[in-house]
This record gives sequence, C-alpha cells and structure tokens, in this order.
Amino acid sequence: MRALTKVGLFVSTAVLASLMFAQDANAQRRLSRGPSLSGDMSLGIGLSTVSAGQNDMNSLIDAARASAANADTKSLGSAWEFYANWSYRFSGTSYAFVFRPSYFMQSTEGSGTDGSYDYKLTGFTVFPIFRVYPLENSFIKFYMQTGLGYGSLSGEITAGTKNLDFKGSAFGAMGGIGVDFCFTDAHCLTVEGNVRYMPIERNLTTGGNCTGASDIPGVSQCGGDSEVERNGKDLSTTMSGVQGLIGYTMNF
Repeated sequence: MRALTKVGLFVSTAVLASLMFAQDANAQRRLSRGPSLSGDMSLGIGLSTVSAGQNDMNSLIDAARASAANADTKSLGSAWEFYANWSYRFSGTSYAFVFRPSYFMQSTEGSGTDGSYDYKLTGFTVFPIFRVYPLENSFIKFYMQTGLGYGSLSGEITAGTKNLDFKGSAFGAMGGIGVDFCFTDAHCLTVEGNVRYMPIERNLTTGGNCTGASDIPGVSQCGGDSEVERNGKDLSTTMSGVQGLIGYTMNF
C-alpha cells in the first residue's frame, strides 16, 4: 500500500506539473511581443518495464524456500517504472536535452510456516539525457539518446517474524532509441527501448529487527548501520536492465 501511495503521489505531481507548465507556456505566448525562444519545449509522462535481474535478492528467496520455513515466494521478476520528463529541442537543429526523473518498484510476496515472506524494492532515478533526431516528418520523429544519471534504491524484506530495511545508491548510464508518433502538433505517443547500467554494489541497514546471521534466510550480516551481506559478501541490488517504455508527450 505504501508503494501504491507513493506511485499515486508521483503520477499526480507529474500531471499537475504538466498542466501548470502548459498554462504558463500558453500565457507567455499570448503576452510576448518580443522574439521567440530559440527552441521548443515538451513534457511527458509514462510507464516502463525494466528487466532488472536481482540475482542476490533471488538467492535470498531461494534460501527461504529451502529453509525450515518452506516459503513459497517466487523470484523477483521485471520491475515497473513511472517517469516524467521535460525536454528542450534546439531550434533549427536535430538536438534536444531531456531531464527525466522516474520512480522504480519491484516486489514479490509469499508465505511460510512462520508468516509472510515478502521482498520489495522501491527507488528513483534522475537522468539528464542528450537526444538526436536523425529522421523525422510531421507524424513520426525517430530519435537516439544517451545519458548519465543517479539512482537510489530502498529494500524491504519480511521473513516470518524478522524484517530488514536497507538502502543503496549509485551513478549509472543509459542509451537507447525511440519514436514519437505525433497525431497533432501538440500530442504524441512515445515508444522507447533503452539499456541502462546502474548496479548498486553496497547496501546499508536502515531499519528492522534483523540483528545477525540466520535471522533471515541467506543473510549473513544485518542490523545497526552495518552493510547487509549474503554469504559473507555485500548484498547487491540493481536498476540495470533492458527498458521498454510507452508514454504521452505534449509539445508547446
């Protein structure tokens, strides 16, 4: 429920920001008597999936299934991601700058002999992106893009009577291709395929009642402000993977 609440707040904020920017841009166009800006702006919102293979987290799930708790939790699959972006297309060129924040979530739930066995990851990314439009006409605008960004990911594990909260962050990179299908000058359907590299090699305990090895199947260190470890090595998470995206873009 907390994840859904956060997603609702994120999407509502993105929609509200879009409407505010649209009204402001239209007002400026009506009132301006001087030269226009040397470019065009657009706002977009949408949804994507990210393959994000959580190998270390899935090894903990395997350990819970093999333990006395006999948990029935399935491995983590692909993640969902909600995004919003602002872009600026430089007038008379094929180049654009895009600023894109996103909200990431991935989870799986199950139960064992001593209670719930749930594993959740939620976080965000922020990416400045450079985009090039090599081919376009009045309806289809094909582009290529690349960017460097930052991501933060929080995890929650419930294993029977024990639970663990942890968090990690990293810088990363992305690149891909996309198409805007513009049914009018202002309204477009956006489809993208990207590859993102953003592994998080180190996670720190931020809460829960896990205090050490054997509290949670597969976890060999937790509690306090210590690093979370699996089999004596740092527990890693990731927001890397292949990303498929669909969204709506409004041009000004």
